[in-house]
Amino acid sequence: MQTMIFAVKEINQRQDLLQNLSLGYHIKDSGDDIPVSVKRSLLLVNGQPEKGSGQSCEDTQKQPSPVIVGEASSGISMAVLRSLGSFKIPLVSYFASCSCLSNKREFPAFMRTMPSDLFQIKALVKLVRYFQWTWVGVIGVDTDYARFAIQLFLKESERFNICPAYVHLYPVALTQDAAEELVKMFKSSSATVIISFSVDSYLHGILKECRRQNVTHLQWIASEAWATSKALWDDFGDLLKGTLGFAIRRADIPHLGSYLRRSVSVAQTSHFLSEFWEETFHCRLNGSLNTHVHGEEAQNWPPCNGSESLDDVYTPYSDVSQLRVSYNVYKAVYLIAHALHDLSTCEPGKGPFQNGTCGSLYPILPWQLLYYMKQTHFTTLGEEVRFDDNGDPIASYDLMNWQRGSDGSVQLVRVGFYDASLEDDKDLVIDEPFIMWHRGEKAHGCTRNWQSSVLETVGTVGWHQNRCAVKAVFQAPGKPGKKESQSAALTVYHVLREKSVIKQV
Repeated sequence: MQTMIFAVKEINQRQDLLQNLSLGYHIKDSGDDIPVSVKRSLLLVNGQPEKGSGQSCEDTQKQPSPVIVGEASSGISMAVLRSLGSFKIPLVSYFASCSCLSNKREFPAFMRTMPSDLFQIKALVKLVRYFQWTWVGVIGVDTDYARFAIQLFLKESERFNICPAYVHLYPVALTQDAAEELVKMFKSSSATVIISFSVDSYLHGILKECRRQNVTHLQWIASEAWATSKALWDDFGDLLKGTLGFAIRRADIPHLGSYLRRSVSVAQTSHFLSEFWEETFHCRLNGSLNTHVHGEEAQNWPPCNGSESLDDVYTPYSDVSQLRVSYNVYKAVYLIAHALHDLSTCEPGKGPFQNGTCGSLYPILPWQLLYYMKQTHFTTLGEEVRFDDNGDPIASYDLMNWQRGSDGSVQLVRVGFYDASLEDDKDLVIDEPFIMWHRGEKAHGCTRNWQSSVLETVGTVGWHQNRCAVKAVFQAPGKPGKKESQSAALTVYHVLREKSVIKQV
């Protein structure tokens, strides 16, 4: 949010972009919740105040938003798009990566500065192939993001004879029984490499159970959603050291750090910052208690005295060393600004619409703005930003390795990259000598001879044209996995879930 505001202010101070126009913004908290997101998106595009804001529709000048920056989640983005789709109001996401959103027939007004998972999957499969891991575990939280990503991974890995030892979707609300069952599957499998499609918050329960069952041998491969997240390190650094994962491109945004470390006066006037400020410095702003956020102990906090400074403490909020998602937000604002600039500088008679007409500025029509957004390409912070016909940016990822620093902290070290704009045999570059492995040396996947022996032992199992033998149960959400002591349960997981076939040996 703060990066968006910073970008808007930066653009408004420029003389070469939107010379006669200024950008403004409304901000609503979506709460990472579908009903709330849909409601507040409708409030934005209608220009209406929210009920309880102290203003009525009659005494508030309507200021409809012709474009929305958001959402972070793929599932919520789809819900908002389906609500706004008939109005052709553009939604620009900075973190929704599901390949399903590239479907322009279903989501014609969607654009994003986050690469589609289609490219992440290509990068992951090439990574697995590079290290000759032919037998890997695949898990994900039961969300649209993970389901579509896993389907893509299974389809792409088939081309390179990479076999999934197991494929497992676990529920968002992870129960202890579900965690135990999943970790038991880790223990029973010979696969030591595990690919996880999740976000950091959904992994906490799984890693906690891994420690309880002493499962410490796994080489984790992170999806981009948690490839640079440091939140898990303090509790699970011993399990996650050596983790590899592709992260979206980072950038250094000049002056953003100093903008974020502003004084207490800014926090006093911002509902979004006040609770953060109080939690960081254990003091109360404007006499608030906020016990619903901070707990009852907040009643004993003294008033903030104005001398508090973010220069004196470390917080993830003011850490600008890994600007990746924030950089996507920055690019989303610049995408809109460049589209508006092109619209505003159109010469009458040479416009893109009927009879050479230009787009309207008063008011701005969302469908016309969307047209210009799809045509826009620009350069920012040294990167050329372009979009394909689906509104997706050209993908570029950094390969990150989780290494333990001398002080015990996590060091996110770039050990390679994937660039989808390069030729097929040159798009993945890995600096292998710089990788720190989980167990001190590269994890080894099972050899093809071992897989052949499994085939001979349990019989031919249909998996991607009988290439792979799968030694685990695919557990659909809400359905318990089968426990067999004498006979293994084999899952033939073809790319679509409904085509799964379970055979008993």
